[in-house]
Amino acid sequence: MADIDIELSIRLQQQLFVDPRRISLLREIQKCGSISQAAKNCRLSYKTAWDNLNAMDLISPKPLLQRNSGGKEGGGTHLTAYAERLLRLYDLLEQTQRRAFRILQDENVPLTGLLAATAKFSLQSSARNQLFGTVSSLRKQGLNREVDIIVEGLSNPITASITKASCERLQLQTTQEVLLMFKAPWLTLHRNRPQHSNSFQGVITALQQQQDDHEALIRLTPVIELCAGYHDSESYQIGETVFVSIEPQNIILLAL
Repeated sequence: MADIDIELSIRLQQQLFVDPRRISLLREIQKCGSISQAAKNCRLSYKTAWDNLNAMDLISPKPLLQRNSGGKEGGGTHLTAYAERLLRLYDLLEQTQRRAFRILQDENVPLTGLLAATAKFSLQSSARNQLFGTVSSLRKQGLNREVDIIVEGLSNPITASITKASCERLQLQTTQEVLLMFKAPWLTLHRNRPQHSNSFQGVITALQQQQDDHEALIRLTPVIELCAGYHDSESYQIGETVFVSIEPQNIILLAL
């Protein structure tokens, strides 16, 4: 795919606050500590540079520049801590925009929710199993909260058990989009349907064995495949129909 060139502008009070040219000017001031030298590096006249800096300062919630006159430091102009945070934020926003455009190019990424769309390019995890779903109900269970999550394609919801504090921190509510994560060893394989709320039928598509580590890939639906660990004393075959289950407390939830 060709390089993506996205010009990000931020407006405050219906006026231009920062754009690529102003950000470049701030970055040059950060490097050299001089407005005049920064203007030269950006190929701007001193007046143009000053006018842009003054326009930013007039609408900025906090000062952007700190001017030192003379002394042992030799004077000069430096960015305030707020301006340095602004530069870091601008970098993050540019990265987000580039990733958003890549999401547009990939027709396999659903655009039904912000979490599902961004997680593909933003999240990396050691957990082999990741599913997206929607909260359907919340229940008190002692000191914990049980969260029922509907995952498209599965016949019944998946129930996760988290603490009350975690539920409040995630600000969970019904219809909210969440990401479920769990490691392969936390899944249990069964040949017969278990008496377990979080159990699903699937077909083994691959078996991987490395010394004491045994893993099976189980396809639950055309688009959902889970990885489960199993003991070396158990013997499974590719194409075999099995059931997989997961304890509610072994499910990690992520939300925006």
